Amino acid sequence: MVSIQVPEILTNHQQLTSNDVAIIHYNEHTPVGRNLISFSRCAISFILSGQKELYRGAECTLVSEHEAVLIPDGHAIIAERKLNAQKYSSLVVFFSAELAQKFIVKYVKQNDYGHKASPTEKDAFLKFHQTPYITEYLNGLTHLIDKQLVVTPTLLLHKLEELFLILAESYPSHFLGIFKPLAIDGDHQLRQIVENNILKNLSLNELAFLANRSLATFKRDFEKEYGISPGKYIRERKLDIAKHELTEGGALNNLYLQLGYENASNFTSAFKKRFGQTPKAYQSQASILS
Repeated sequence: MVSIQVPEILTNHQQLTSNDVAIIHYNEHTPVGRNLISFSRCAISFILSGQKELYRGAECTLVSEHEAVLIPDGHAIIAERKLNAQKYSSLVVFFSAELAQKFIVKYVKQNDYGHKASPTEKDAFLKFHQTPYITEYLNGLTHLIDKQLVVTPTLLLHKLEELFLILAESYPSHFLGIFKPLAIDGDHQLRQIVENNILKNLSLNELAFLANRSLATFKRDFEKEYGISPGKYIRERKLDIAKHELTEGGALNNLYLQLGYENASNFTSAFKKRFGQTPKAYQSQASILS
């Protein structure tokens, strides 16, 4: 796993660029696993083929072909997969948050989108489907890039504002929420990140990255918030979840995989150490009592 600066990593791909906007046709034949991504600008990624797994803040999502995601600047964890296609392919639009904020002032207020949007805290990202209109929009951009045509900065900004307008009309609350200042404090944000990713099997390094902290600071802040080390807390929370699943009659076979254990033996040992019974024995007893 590596830490990547965006959009610098994409400079070798075909693109249209100005000082404020970059539109990149990104193709990768051998995408790797999860990467720690530092977005130096905001990005809108349209998946043309393959799949993108995204973790940002306390949220995560899977973005598939014919879908797209708006990602604010900052930290994210991303894994890209080509699936059955020969390559992973996307069209990525990079821009500064300031451009979106200027657009909101210029267009959103004039068109009275404000009454539709009353965000209370900043959204982690906006995932949306590629409509037929967006598909034609992407075809036009891809054609310009592939033909290596010269596009002036003014026209490039116009293409970006057209995209902003699509999002503002279709998802006003979410679009405004992306660029609204964060309304939750750091400790609450840390707790959200931990709890929402408890079953995603992220490492402590990855959780610290999503929380915009060094590993040492993350551990210190975690123990201050929870009164227990992160490793111990996460292990115990997973076992508590396993106990609940078994009580509800959940299947035992694949439970250890869902909880991030390498094999059933390790899971059984950990469960017995915490609860005094093997998972199978506990489930049998629970079924009798119910």
